[in-house]
Amino acid sequence: MNNYAKWFSRVTWLGIIVNMLFVIPSCFFPELMLTFLQMHIPVPIIWVRATGMLLFIISAFYVPGALDPYRYQATAWISIFPSRAFGSTFFICAVFFFGQDKGFLSIAFVDLFFGLAEAIFLTLAMRNQNAIAETPVKQFS
Repeated sequence: MNNYAKWFSRVTWLGIIVNMLFVIPSCFFPELMLTFLQMHIPVPIIWVRATGMLLFIISAFYVPGALDPYRYQATAWISIFPSRAFGSTFFICAVFFFGQDKGFLSIAFVDLFFGLAEAIFLTLAMRNQNAIAETPVKQFS
């Protein structure tokens, strides 16, 4: 892997770890997490736990692209578009246009940061890989 692909992998793994900082409290300590984020505690609380489990499942789908972005190109790109891009857009719109709790911005900014960083590194990695693949091979006579 070239350096850009390595950095894409590192950033993706870091994003998975950061996602777990939302998953674990959402599943096991939802009231504490929502209080920390100054968010409304819904009734029933199962919806917060279900959201945590869904984030865990989404994060699991990032793993193949993080392991080998060239072999699992589709998974690598899907971890950015729609996952990170739509996640950040959804929560930013929810807060600024639909009056949801500002605590949702923490999720939006995490997705926005990792989505942008991953998109940059993956784009550069694929360009670099394509340039290597298109380089003519010299024939020895």
